[in-house]
Amino acid sequence: ASSEPPPCNLGCYFCNDVVAPTDSTRNRTLDQQCTATRPGLSAIASSLAVELAVTLLHHPQGALAPADLAGQVGDEHLGAGLGLVPHQVRGFLSTFSNVIVKGDAFSKCTACSPKVVGGYQREGHAFLLRAFNEPDFLEELSGLKEFLAAADAEAAAWDDDDEPDMPED
Repeated sequence: ASSEPPPCNLGCYFCNDVVAPTDSTRNRTLDQQCTATRPGLSAIASSLAVELAVTLLHHPQGALAPADLAGQVGDEHLGAGLGLVPHQVRGFLSTFSNVIVKGDAFSKCTACSPKVVGGYQREGHAFLLRAFNEPDFLEELSGLKEFLAAADAEAAAWDDDDEPDMPED
């Protein structure tokens, strides 16, 4: 039996977003550009990032610490150093609240899927230039484009099945 911890299957930010990264300021209204309309958010986000980093540094398993959820606070977390180690913290400034969530890795992620990471490791800067200059590159490489097309086709087929036949006038 190995003393190594089990491999982590946590996803990145884009695993849960299921879209390719794009220019987040172009063709968006001012209220959709959260860093422009919520300038205090950068201080909140950076302070949470520091706390998460320090919590990981003090956790016995370090970067391999399992993701905790808010409802799991108990004695078993007292030995983890500084408390919970959330996978993600989602903030809502409209209600001044945070939610701790856990998301699994997505095999077609445009940021951390094996195809994308492998492509970057093999091609380096050339890979980055393609990602910057070809808007569909990451979606096609990761398989996300095909996945979304199949989901759209399934949704369209489902919509067709749900509608009763209407008599034509």
